[in-house]
Amino acid sequence: MSCSGECNSCSTTCSSDSRKSMIEPLNKHSKVKKVIGVVSGKGGVGKSLTTSYLSVLMNRKGYKTAILDADITGPSIPKTFGIHGKAQGNELGIFPRESGQGIKVMSINLLLDSEEMPVVWRGPVIAGTVKQFWTDVVWEDVDYMFVDMPPGTGDVPLTVFQSLPVDGIIIVTSPQDLVSMIVGKAVNMAKAMNVPILGLVENYSYMACGNCGERMSVFGESHVHEVAEKYGLKVLDQVPIDPAVARAVDAGSIETLQVPYYDATASYIEEVCKIEETEEVEETVEDDGCQRIAVLVDSRQEVDAKFAKSKFVKLYTLKDGTLVKSEVLEHHAENADEIVSFLLKQKANAVICGGISPEALGTLMEHGAIVYPGCTGDADVIASTYLSNGLC
Repeated sequence: MSCSGECNSCSTTCSSDSRKSMIEPLNKHSKVKKVIGVVSGKGGVGKSLTTSYLSVLMNRKGYKTAILDADITGPSIPKTFGIHGKAQGNELGIFPRESGQGIKVMSINLLLDSEEMPVVWRGPVIAGTVKQFWTDVVWEDVDYMFVDMPPGTGDVPLTVFQSLPVDGIIIVTSPQDLVSMIVGKAVNMAKAMNVPILGLVENYSYMACGNCGERMSVFGESHVHEVAEKYGLKVLDQVPIDPAVARAVDAGSIETLQVPYYDATASYIEEVCKIEETEEVEETVEDDGCQRIAVLVDSRQEVDAKFAKSKFVKLYTLKDGTLVKSEVLEHHAENADEIVSFLLKQKANAVICGGISPEALGTLMEHGAIVYPGCTGDADVIASTYLSNGLC
């Protein structure tokens, strides 16, 4: 019997093959290696905090991370990272905003006219938006994507489990008596959809006294180990209440936070959902048939106004018209000549920049590079405009 996609009225347990057949295609200019869902049976348990800080920790380990904020009616990820303003897009797709450390974020708040504007949509529209965040967003190259889902087992978790190639989920909970029932709902839904459960994270587990260090169970004694044993799950972390965390989130500076919480969870994700290193991308990048677009950018990844003063280059590598790699390179050059030398070593076919001296322009053109001076704006938008229509 074929699947209608109406899981709420279906008593059949999906096989892994049937789930794969429902996976939506990723944007053709993107590559996402691992997708980790963060779920909870109820709201207010710190699910978005868990999502955000795990992406920060994996980023610190050297992985390229991203967050798909699927909590459409309660989006909080952009504020946590201090990201404001609208995402941009063109015929290639929508471009996620990037945090200060390069974490890519897509949230409904980045598409609204105002961050305070409510999203008063029905379930199917919300679910469709989540799908579009996967199919229409130009994520480029991502090692670990974390999906922050709304609480419960409704339309959005169902859509994510059906439409995205989820490699595993983390269930976030808190130390309360009703935790067993709440976790049970999430566990049973994941099992019905054949989605692997990586383990449990308990937030608000305790609070340490600032004077003596004694642990106080503010929300009651923890039952997380009993619940984990009941469902055969692993307890990944028990995270305390810490005012420093709240301050960092409120200030939009979670990337500056340095706390030991969630370290065990991040290490477990790295171990279980391992990124398999292959030579395919590296071989493609080194192939002489590649097109390489170099954009001289500042720390915000916007085109730098002064060529000789720039410190970063965002390099896009394409093979047969498909983006296979994008990276921000810090060149440490001291002057325009050294920057030109750096660009030539990267085999840049096209160079997009702000102001540039006639000497530097001439040297680049002599070596076959097409140079587009006088550009301004976001590097991703400028590069995609060049690929679509060229620049004048």
